[in-house]
Amino acid sequence: MVCTLLLLLVMGCDEGKIYPDETIDSGRTAKLTVTFNDLEAWPKKNTLSVCEFGEDRTKALLSRRITKPTSEGKQLTIQLTNIKADTKTIEIVVLNRGLELIYSYYSYPVDDSGENIEFAVGELDLGSFDRVQAQVFDQNCIACHGGSSSGLSGNLDLREENAYKSLVNVEAPLSEEGKNYVTPGDIHNSYLLDVLEDDPIHQDMFNSTGKQEVLGLIRGWIQGGALDN
Repeated sequence: MVCTLLLLLVMGCDEGKIYPDETIDSGRTAKLTVTFNDLEAWPKKNTLSVCEFGEDRTKALLSRRITKPTSEGKQLTIQLTNIKADTKTIEIVVLNRGLELIYSYYSYPVDDSGENIEFAVGELDLGSFDRVQAQVFDQNCIACHGGSSSGLSGNLDLREENAYKSLVNVEAPLSEEGKNYVTPGDIHNSYLLDVLEDDPIHQDMFNSTGKQEVLGLIRGWIQGGALDN
């Protein structure tokens, strides 16, 4: 009788279904190599990370913070393990502390083959104008410099389609020393940095570490030749 009861209990609990154990390592890995230039532009408030993204790219599924190399031109090898099944891309990005995407430098598509992934990113210029536009101008500046009906403060247009040609090798009308807004390769003769560092209207736009990151990003871009990249 005892054996019969035990058998009935086992049959009552077994629905004949097998549920996947989501804690099991998928075994799929990704390995990438990358070299960073313009280390002056390394994030200070935010983080430079390798991330997995699904369909929603506003927030990472998984992220691994990248340690700043000791010198420029040093190739790094980074490995991710247990790649999630719903991963669509692996990217090198700038993330805020809430793991939300600020800027993506590089994106590699992930298929559903289940095979391990290996790819070479090559060289990345951290001080890219595209990141300056996305992280600085679009988020903080165009309300006064092109994004509203109030016109262009200081006659400076920082909208995406006009910002580069409005800055590089263009003399700043308010510079008493006749500096350009941006002089490629010369941070001391780039009025844009003077404005963000010392002008009372702009100096409180960012908190301490945020300001350090923005200034480092712009200095890195200028020192790298102020390329349209």
